[in-house]
Amino acid sequence: MAASSISRRIELSIISLGSKDYENAFIQLFPALDKTAKSRRPKDGVGSRIKAFISDEEVIITAVATNNIIRDIEINGLDLATAIYKFGRTSIVHEGELDERLTINEKGNISIGEVWNLPSSYILGLIVAVVIAPENSREHLDQDISIRLFGETFRVKDLWGKKKIIQEKICQFFQDDDLFK
Repeated sequence: MAASSISRRIELSIISLGSKDYENAFIQLFPALDKTAKSRRPKDGVGSRIKAFISDEEVIITAVATNNIIRDIEINGLDLATAIYKFGRTSIVHEGELDERLTINEKGNISIGEVWNLPSSYILGLIVAVVIAPENSREHLDQDISIRLFGETFRVKDLWGKKKIIQEKICQFFQDDDLFK
């Protein structure tokens, strides 16, 4: 079975992330994220469904990105989902590049204000959220790519649609069985 557009985009996003080409990682990621979000919320418009997907998965995204759980951040009237949608996805689609108000760093620092400066691991958090979404249980990668999360190595091809695996790993990591209840 040939890889679908979601699988192909995720594979290219992971490769771009590994090459520190963050803009291309986002360029490849957003169509896969949107298609996944559309499966979850088929009647919603593009902006609503993408922001809702990011909000739905905020605990997973931030846990993967920071080894902390960060949720319900709102700075200058923007939450994480809106900032990523507005300064990332919309800017790439309409301007061909990330908005200057969304920057990615390799140091693991977070700075949020006029500029949302996020560690590159936020891209990995978004990738993981798409991969483990139950809507993507039939996806697969042609390449055997592994990612390291919470001190453990996972093969991406073993994670498609398996949200529970990562939720359990996060609960173990934070020693909190109630995080997803």
